[in-house]
Amino acid sequence: MRGVAMPIAILAIVALGLIAPVDAYSSVAGSCEHAGVVHGIDAAPPQKGDGGYKLRIGHPGVNVPGATVPVVLTGAEPHKGFLVYAVDDDETKPLGGWDNAAMPDGCQAHPQCSHAATHDAFHNTGIVTDVLPWIAPAEASDLRKDSVIKFKVTVVRDYETWFAFEQTFVVGTEEGAGEKGLRLADPGRAPRANGGGGGGGGGE
Repeated sequence: MRGVAMPIAILAIVALGLIAPVDAYSSVAGSCEHAGVVHGIDAAPPQKGDGGYKLRIGHPGVNVPGATVPVVLTGAEPHKGFLVYAVDDDETKPLGGWDNAAMPDGCQAHPQCSHAATHDAFHNTGIVTDVLPWIAPAEASDLRKDSVIKFKVTVVRDYETWFAFEQTFVVGTEEGAGEKGLRLADPGRAPRANGGGGGGGGGE
């Protein structure tokens, strides 16, 4: 029995070693759900409010079907992960998509839910501003005048600190037209917390 027990014990140790905790800053958001952050065994709840983070949109905003729009996620402190997507006001369906080829360094369309933008493995150094290329819905019926487009945002600052909030824009309004000073980042580049890298998103 001893000869059998020893290999079983070794296999058990190896198996335990393979069960690693969930990586807080993986190469993609672990969930396609808003506020779906689960880090490790004891999931940390979201902090109250938006943590000083804000979502802004560039021109032409939500007013032009099929347009590629700069969606800028920014805050006073760097963030290591995020998930952003748009829905109608009743949250019956996602709206629009993302131009993966125009994504800045550290960002990507989520491989499991293409309606959402998220971080990748290169985002782990911490980024203050992400400039995301959102493609507005092509169907004019999804952007009827006075309809509300709701962006659902989840931002992870660190392993135990994250926030979930919403930002809405009304189609056909001045606010819905976005900010003309915002622009897309150069592909493969993004502003970094340490001042390195280039990219867009600046200007007023």
